[in-house]
Amino acid sequence: MSVISVVFSQYLAVDTSAIMALLDPQEQYHAQAVDFFSKAQSEGAVWHALNVTTHELYTRVRYNHRNLQLALSRYDYLRAAPFRPLQFDASDENEARSLIAKHHDQVLSYHDALCAAVMFREGIYKIFSFDRDFWVFGFEIYPGQT
Repeated sequence: MSVISVVFSQYLAVDTSAIMALLDPQEQYHAQAVDFFSKAQSEGAVWHALNVTTHELYTRVRYNHRNLQLALSRYDYLRAAPFRPLQFDASDENEARSLIAKHHDQVLSYHDALCAAVMFREGIYKIFSFDRDFWVFGFEIYPGQT
């Protein structure tokens, strides 16, 4: 069994950092993101994107590039196949606050804590990301750079 097959035996969530790297050749981890995403696609990975991640992606692209159409197209990209949408609810917000309190010695993103709460609820323990916050929360991060 290949390493990729082992990696994709479960669902993966996607993080803003990975999608930005995937879609922007100027991003530091662009080559790694493209390589990982294409290999994952060929292995039948099942991607999940939280609604708040699509919002964060739009905002970061809009602020970084000052281009409304680019920000909207990146938002739309993450809202379509192959990504499956996930929604957060009030209990996830409470869990996010608990995660932040549990790791009070770390400076963590509320967005990442909310994603972690939904991922725990949905039984998703792997994420396509370049963000160390998910490592702090105990997730497997792919392709592995933090």
